[in-house]
Amino acid sequence: MKVLFLSTGIGLALATRLSQEGHEVKVFIHNDYSDTGEGLYERVGAWKPYVNRSDLVLADDPFFGYKEFRFENAPTRTLGISRLFTYASRSINNRRSILELTEMPLGVGDGMYSVEAWWNGRKWCTPFILSTYHKQLISQQVGPNVGAMVTISKTLEDVPKPIFEGFRKLKPLFEKGSYRGPVRLDFDHANALTDIYAGFTFDNTEAMLEGVQEPPMDVLLEVAGGTRSDLNLIQGHYVAVRFQHIGWPTTKDFRIYGLVDANLKHCGLNSVLIRNGHYYCSQKFGPILKVTARGDTAKDAFARASRTITNLDIENICYRADLLEKYSKVKYPAIDKILDTWKDTKTTSQK
Repeated sequence: MKVLFLSTGIGLALATRLSQEGHEVKVFIHNDYSDTGEGLYERVGAWKPYVNRSDLVLADDPFFGYKEFRFENAPTRTLGISRLFTYASRSINNRRSILELTEMPLGVGDGMYSVEAWWNGRKWCTPFILSTYHKQLISQQVGPNVGAMVTISKTLEDVPKPIFEGFRKLKPLFEKGSYRGPVRLDFDHANALTDIYAGFTFDNTEAMLEGVQEPPMDVLLEVAGGTRSDLNLIQGHYVAVRFQHIGWPTTKDFRIYGLVDANLKHCGLNSVLIRNGHYYCSQKFGPILKVTARGDTAKDAFARASRTITNLDIENICYRADLLEKYSKVKYPAIDKILDTWKDTKTTSQK
């Protein structure tokens, strides 16, 4: 299949994965990450010539939604592209007008957890996915908030009814547009809605690839075409551990050791290139790669991610070793605690 991937640099691991599976992937990166992706996929300097030649156009950032009109009459399928959410991404006030449609209590500030569902143009796909995030760069919750150094997710067989109803009440809005792809609702500690995001949630998307029971391209194409309502994910817990440059941007391409076939399928390569047969970190972009794993429990997933990481050797990086050390040995409590706060509400089965 031919894929045109429009990127701001945050979701290149998905482009790499599709290329590794034999698809013809052309990547346009809005910013100049000059050597990122070398040897992994084809970089293009202009994207418009490839729209009508592609089976799928995928965008990893709402930024590209302002070009939605260019795809409306094109004979291709799209994921992650919406003018509405390009507008909404500019201001929380814009997004709050959308959140009000859910008729759920609204909060303010940073979300504590999220629930994600994929929209296929007609309905919400199953399963819904609950995710928590550890956002600080350095161990022991130190350093800047970088969005998600570790993401822990769980597929939901039963969705708390207020959340399900919130998504249901958003359906008329999404039916009016051409958007296809993931939609995420963020909640605070009191289960009040704080934000909405229409687009791929990295690193959650890379983690979910661990559990897709068929070629990912089949799932992406059928969601984009409106013919799929089940993502066919293995039920369980998923973990994504981000490896980040220290002192980004760097002036040197650091060699990555240990990316053999057994580990490669558990590593989402983001700011990476291949040169002379060896893997290197790109000079230009912060998140290098994401180590992903799945397990029946979060503890299982953390343990599997830890085994992959022990085989990697990368200079000048940091990752949240404290969380891996702890939760590969003891139960991860956060997701169960969140679900317990909804226990007095009815649930809607996703089986």
